[in-house]
Amino acid sequence: MSSTTRFSLLASAFFCALLSTGCASLNNQTKAPATAVTSTASTRQYQQQIQISGKISIQYQQADKPQSLPGGFEWEQDAQGIRINLLSPLGQTMARITQTAQGATLEQDGKVPRTARDLDQLLQDTLGWSLPVAGLRDWLQGFVAADGKPLVAVKAEDQTVNTQGWKLRYVSWHEQPSFPKRIDLQRYTEQAGDVSIRIVVNEWK
Repeated sequence: MSSTTRFSLLASAFFCALLSTGCASLNNQTKAPATAVTSTASTRQYQQQIQISGKISIQYQQADKPQSLPGGFEWEQDAQGIRINLLSPLGQTMARITQTAQGATLEQDGKVPRTARDLDQLLQDTLGWSLPVAGLRDWLQGFVAADGKPLVAVKAEDQTVNTQGWKLRYVSWHEQPSFPKRIDLQRYTEQAGDVSIRIVVNEWK
């Protein structure tokens, strides 16, 4: 399997898993307002409709050897659903993921589209093992729910939060408007060992 195919499958599965709790919010059409934890955070409001593009790098282990898969992504969300393009390091579209209240679809050129009733099943079918994590919908905007607390806006500075089994670190932020620029995620999985994910948001609309 080529590195671009591995990236496509792993990144697709990663995004599907991250989105697995987004289905409920799509059905509800609205999201409860976030509670700010600092004066800096209070200037930010959760947005239902956004467009984001950036880079993603996934590091994991395979046969006790470290693996690294770089690529890019384009993310668009609104009240009806989420649409994601996964890009190769050269900018080619490797896969397209669509999530709506009706289900999830993964499309790759030259292959039959994969569909499932939900993202958990799509993840299992795509990668063959689960990578349980949820919340990217919120994390990309700098909002986190942790330790049973409601969704809150984190500080616009270097900050680490433990949430949903992940160590989530906001390394840097864009200033105007204030939104995350670099997010690092870490956790251990039985199937892929230590998994580290770096997300760099280059553009926000």
